[in-house]
Amino acid sequence: MTENRSSLPDNSVEYHIYSLKAVGDRNFSKKSYFEEIRFSILAKIHPFLKEYVWQEDAFNLAVHELDARSLCLRGLTRFGDNIDDEWFLVFLLFLISKEFSECAIRVNDSDSEFLLIEAAETLPPWIKPENSNNRVFIYQGALHIIPIAQHPGHITWLPAGEPDLVDALLALQRFPSITRVKPSVEAPIRKRIDKYPGYIWSNFHHAHCYLPASVAAILQQEPKLVAPAVQAFYCRDPIDLKACRVMKHFPPSSRLFKRRVRFTRCLYAQLVQQQFRPDKRSGWTLPPPMDPQFKANSLGCKLTCGFEILVSRVRTKTAENQQDGAEELDVEGDPRWRMFLTSLQKNDYFKGELDGSKLYRELFREAKSYFARIRRDETNAKLDWNRGSEVLDLLKSVSWDEEKLKDDETRLETEDDDSWLQVSEEEVDRLLAGYQGSNGAAIVPSLDKFLQTVSGLDGVEFPSEDKEETDPVQFDPDKFMESVTRMLRQLGGEDGDRGDGDELDEDDSEMSSCSSESSVDDDERAELDKEAAEFADYMKAMDEELASTTLAKSFVREGELSDEEDDAGRPSGDGGPPGGGGLPGDGGQPVDVDLNAVKNILESYRSQQGIAGPVSNILKSMEQRATSQ
Repeated sequence: MTENRSSLPDNSVEYHIYSLKAVGDRNFSKKSYFEEIRFSILAKIHPFLKEYVWQEDAFNLAVHELDARSLCLRGLTRFGDNIDDEWFLVFLLFLISKEFSECAIRVNDSDSEFLLIEAAETLPPWIKPENSNNRVFIYQGALHIIPIAQHPGHITWLPAGEPDLVDALLALQRFPSITRVKPSVEAPIRKRIDKYPGYIWSNFHHAHCYLPASVAAILQQEPKLVAPAVQAFYCRDPIDLKACRVMKHFPPSSRLFKRRVRFTRCLYAQLVQQQFRPDKRSGWTLPPPMDPQFKANSLGCKLTCGFEILVSRVRTKTAENQQDGAEELDVEGDPRWRMFLTSLQKNDYFKGELDGSKLYRELFREAKSYFARIRRDETNAKLDWNRGSEVLDLLKSVSWDEEKLKDDETRLETEDDDSWLQVSEEEVDRLLAGYQGSNGAAIVPSLDKFLQTVSGLDGVEFPSEDKEETDPVQFDPDKFMESVTRMLRQLGGEDGDRGDGDELDEDDSEMSSCSSESSVDDDERAELDKEAAEFADYMKAMDEELASTTLAKSFVREGELSDEEDDAGRPSGDGGPPGGGGLPGDGGQPVDVDLNAVKNILESYRSQQGIAGPVSNILKSMEQRATSQ
């Protein structure tokens, strides 16, 4: 079983669902088996998808052929500018793997293994992008990473090198307790997905819009069409603007109706931030910007133009398109519909309602509409064409009562506050501090540790806390050469024979060695004392030269720090080591070394103005993060 991994479009996520039952068993490798799993999954997650508004593509699954003998389920979703869609997909995949224990799932986006990117701070050190292929899975409601064999005994059950997909799935099936990651590794991902499903509703934003009656009626019947309409307007081009001049399908009538429209926060932000003045030929007239109703009129104009653009992109339907549409209407004639309906009934979708009751008919209509959309998405037509065709069909079929729309205006709920669009500097700092914040007191010990590390060609080498501490290898080149010379002499010497007179007495050798080492120690100590004296003379001369300058005034000394500054810099009292001594001309008051170090680091960090630089790199190596405060 192999899988060809190709690069994905930007802002898209791809997911594969494998059945462990199908690994090595041809009876579970048939398309009908995977179709059954597919519709069981869609029925299970349907309650979460009923209200969800996708930015571009919805969650979708299709039977995918890995090779001539192997199948799986595959989906590809474009999430555009709304990253929440991607994490909602991850939530669904974790849920599917928990409910369908025989399923193992792989998911990646245009950045490859984005789950590893999210958990990068807590991953084991061995895993890297180049060795992560076919190792990361979602299985039984948890994240699993297949480890690399550490010694020959592991090769019997762990795949060596880059694992084949079959070997990876077998290792996952046989040793789930070993492949499951630690809770600390999974925690960043859980933080992203545990807010669902409640976040689905809290992520909505309701706003008032003045709309033509036709648009109001379409959104009342299919409120999710707001997403493709906003996307069409947001990504408009000059050809689309020509359609907005004419407004052939949605002309602004003499009467616009105020409606409360539900957006996602991302869709609302895209629409409200667009600067747009309608063409005079379109018939739209906006009130002055200071008018209280300007925003509602502007939003309604932009949204209506989005629907006009969608419809203008619809190609002329050929006979083949008409035939596809006729087939699409015959949902109940599709044998897969029976399979889907059975799965819904197993999951108590109808909530015990009797067949024929009002609620049952409403739920049945929703399920039928959802299944019809699945069938439409299976076609190779573009999303815009699909949605534009859907809007055009609704425009021909929906009806509305203008008197009722007018009466509904008096009972509209208030629109949501959009102050969340404005993010203050303090809020940004708070969000950054939530990931990892630092203050002066935290930087001081990290700086001490940083200065004690070894610097090599690849930069500062930090010993990993996860690795077992081992004693470093001690290598003395002089003793090594002495041992080699002695070994060669014992093996033969210059004349090839070893006589008794050539052998050194063991005791005499030891005494000679001790005497030699003592002599070396005395020489080294004398040399060190000489260097220390020279260094002291050098420092004295430098102090005398600096005494006539103002350098001493640039340092903060102990006792000069106010209580407020001390709280901001580092803990008062015995929070740091004693100062490093006074400078010439400062009256002998010692300098606070730690505080000066932190002060200089933070000043350098501020001078970077938020971009990468030497200080931010050092702080990152020290596992610290500074804020603008």
